Amino acid sequence: MGDDVHPLAPVRDGPDADGFHGWTFPGEGFNAYLGRMLTRQEGEATARVRIPMGASRSNVQGMAHGGFLLGFLDQAIFVGPVSMNRLPFAGAVTLGVSTQFIGGGKLDEPLDCLVEIVRETGRLMFLRGQMEQRDHLVLTYQATLSKRPKPAA
Repeated sequence: MGDDVHPLAPVRDGPDADGFHGWTFPGEGFNAYLGRMLTRQEGEATARVRIPMGASRSNVQGMAHGGFLLGFLDQAIFVGPVSMNRLPFAGAVTLGVSTQFIGGGKLDEPLDCLVEIVRETGRLMFLRGQMEQRDHLVLTYQATLSKRPKPAA
């Protein structure tokens, strides 16, 4: 996909029709593995990225698996800025992520990742946020992305 195209489509009905856009990665690669996500801008520099939960995302204790949470986080820190038009599709790579697990993720309600752009330079984007399910905090994080150079015209 080119820099000016990304897989966003408005959600027109159902419980998530309140400003969310659907996001599905094309193809069969790892990015497509997690399936459809929803995203909604919630401020000038903040987006909410939502994913459905279920048994396929569980650990042996019946909560969200840590590997799933980290995989979703690594996608959400890109989906958020792209959905805010602050980053082109496939326009950056992850330099670092620091994550603090706070509480177990539940399998019976959607998981939201709040993505806030704290600062942006010509080459870097600094993010922070949290994953939550309603009022239940699952994890907090800080991340740094390295923006890819724009192709020469």
